[in-house]
Amino acid sequence: MIVREFREAWRRLMRRPGYALLSVGMLGVGLGVVLFLFGLVNTMILRPLPFPQADRLIAIGEQPSNGYGIGSINSDQYLQLQGHLRSVDMYGAYATAGFNLDNGGGANFSRGSLLTASMMQLLGVKPILGRGFIASDEVPGAAPVVLLGDALWRHDFHADPHIVGRAVQVDGEPATVIGVLPADFGFPQASRLWMPLQLRQRQYLDIQGVTRLLPSVNLAQARAELAARSDAMQLALPADQRGPSLTIKPLALSFIPENIRGWVWMMFGATGLVLLLACVNVANLQLVQTLNRRRELALRSALGSGHGRLMVGVLVESLLLSVAALAVAVPIMQFGNRWLVGVFIASDNPPNMFLRFGIDGRVLLFGFGVAVLCTALAGLVPAWRAARADDLQDALRDGSKGSGSGFVQVAKVLVVAEVVLTVVLLVGAGTFVRALGALLAERSAGATHAAQVLTADVVLPSARYAGDAQRIRFLDTVVERLRSDPVVADASASDTIPSAALGSHEDVSLPGRPQPSDGWPRVQMGIVDPHFLATYGVHLRAGRFFDARDRADSPPVAVVDAKLAEAMWPHGDALGRKLVLWPGRMQALTLTVVGVIEPLQLDSALEKPLPGLLLPLEQSAGQGPLRRGMGLAVRTHADAETYARQLAAVVREVDPQVVVHAMYSQARAMAISRLRMLVLTEVFAVLGVVALLLAGAGLYGVLAFSVAQRTRELGIRRAIGAGHGAIVRTVARQLAWQLGLGLGIGLLLAVPGSGVLADPGLHTRAHDPAVFAPVLLLVIGVSALAALVPLLRALRVDPAVALRYE
Repeated sequence: MIVREFREAWRRLMRRPGYALLSVGMLGVGLGVVLFLFGLVNTMILRPLPFPQADRLIAIGEQPSNGYGIGSINSDQYLQLQGHLRSVDMYGAYATAGFNLDNGGGANFSRGSLLTASMMQLLGVKPILGRGFIASDEVPGAAPVVLLGDALWRHDFHADPHIVGRAVQVDGEPATVIGVLPADFGFPQASRLWMPLQLRQRQYLDIQGVTRLLPSVNLAQARAELAARSDAMQLALPADQRGPSLTIKPLALSFIPENIRGWVWMMFGATGLVLLLACVNVANLQLVQTLNRRRELALRSALGSGHGRLMVGVLVESLLLSVAALAVAVPIMQFGNRWLVGVFIASDNPPNMFLRFGIDGRVLLFGFGVAVLCTALAGLVPAWRAARADDLQDALRDGSKGSGSGFVQVAKVLVVAEVVLTVVLLVGAGTFVRALGALLAERSAGATHAAQVLTADVVLPSARYAGDAQRIRFLDTVVERLRSDPVVADASASDTIPSAALGSHEDVSLPGRPQPSDGWPRVQMGIVDPHFLATYGVHLRAGRFFDARDRADSPPVAVVDAKLAEAMWPHGDALGRKLVLWPGRMQALTLTVVGVIEPLQLDSALEKPLPGLLLPLEQSAGQGPLRRGMGLAVRTHADAETYARQLAAVVREVDPQVVVHAMYSQARAMAISRLRMLVLTEVFAVLGVVALLLAGAGLYGVLAFSVAQRTRELGIRRAIGAGHGAIVRTVARQLAWQLGLGLGIGLLLAVPGSGVLADPGLHTRAHDPAVFAPVLLLVIGVSALAALVPLLRALRVDPAVALRYE
């Protein structure tokens, strides 16, 4: 019986290719977006880390202020912890880094990491050639050794089987290659090169700590033990090195924090609405097809087929459509995966080694499960209507006035549901699109167009540039050579890119002011040279900017933005005032404000806006180590990225061992910093467009069906003198109440839904009239277009044909 029903369902679909293709297409799109988002959930949340005993690996560090993820740990705290926590059996640590690697053909930048030998044991990685790190490699002063990634070994060293023992230059220092790691290993990022993490007391480095829980210990017990020791460890540190108390979390949260997981789940939930909308559409189409088969179904019932048998026939047809839709869904999912990986690569931020986007057993099982669910969602209502006794009796009465009325009413209800789902999805999409538009509309800084500024990072070899003064001299030399080029309007060195990359967040205060109960005021700080304002086009509002007077042996000075000046001196002039940097610490520094600039967002536009503080590059020596990686910026008279080759050449002329990388225009750097918002916006926008198209198709199908069913009625109206206006009102009345009811319910659901989407970190707003109004107009407009063809068909009804007895 089942085989026969499948054969009959297949024949029916082949006789109606238009209906079959439309149904498969709508279900395929719905399934495709659901599978794509489930793939993200599977990759980023459900799939365990690919390490031995991954469920016992935990990260240890400070709790970030926003509560998401986990921060770094002070290296001295890490050394104190070793051997003192009874709930863990192994400790490890790592830090991300970038290296200048020279194998004899010139230095090239390689993304890399620093690992302890125990970290390699925790991750269970074994070299394919040579050996891994051992405890003696971590001793400060030990001979430098390096591990190569498989891709680096094959590309730069031509897969040399005798690579172990070969000497290379890493950051200008000789190092020995001791091994090659497997191709599928890239921890903690897309690393290509690893060196041992050498720690010593009173080093005070920010590192990432990892431990492994004992099998008999749970996370809550380990967290309680750590809390009991955390305060004592803080007191053991110098006052200026103390920070928030330490906490522990699963290692996976170091890479995919809680807020990102929440957004992934929310996007997955939104795709569920799209799939539901597709199923509603297919259910409507199946209702129409079932109505056309009512006499056949009635005859089969009269000949002995039970209601269950009739329902199975309709459900089998729905199952065939759902399975066929999987063939459409899988390419859509794969396209989405390629798009997402491409976004990561274009941002020079390749996904972590364990984020492998693709199809695995869990995704396939989920896909077949959802296909069965689609069978139920799209087929149960038509199957139930097909097997109803009263409908079957009506079908046997030739010319019954009530013929098909029950089907039509169910179809109308489903159309209302389509409008509701469309409104909810479009409000979500509009919320993100409007937020992204507001971010993109923000100007980067001053009057300079962001596409005319080329930015780049340089990593200075620590062996050649051991002190801050040496690094400053190198940067000054490069900047002056760049500024002498006629193509260059101006050039600058700094540790920040406005609206894209921040130097650091720091505490400030006024002299003699006690620490407030909610902590010291925070600022965005950048270390810049005297050409920073001219390069980025930032306007000076009062005073002066840095110049030759601000030497290393001169009194420390600072330039503040208007937001910081207003916050610190709301009723007075900021010029000449004193400002304390790092208050409450041993290295607290008193600065004299010499200038005020326009408000400037130094951090990414997605981050919380804070007042800005600039320090002169020449005075950064002795005020804490200047980071090895500094930034260069060049303002050109044309498209900035065309100058990348010349910029790299100038740096190599000054020092061939210094490598330039991450060369982007400021506009692209800003876009990369907004990557998270861009992905969210594009996903929700696609969902909104798909929902709108599905709703339009559903409205068209039901209205077309309604006009076809009412052909005789419309013919009678035309015969007794009804004009075009009366016919339009007759057809439009049905659309009006369905649309009005759907819009009303949709708004009631979208209002609280937009509140859930509101996030200050993403600049999304709740209950935004600028989102709701366009959504209403768009749904009304698409509904009107969907009604246009059925309406024209109704106006062309010939009374003579409509009244002809079948």
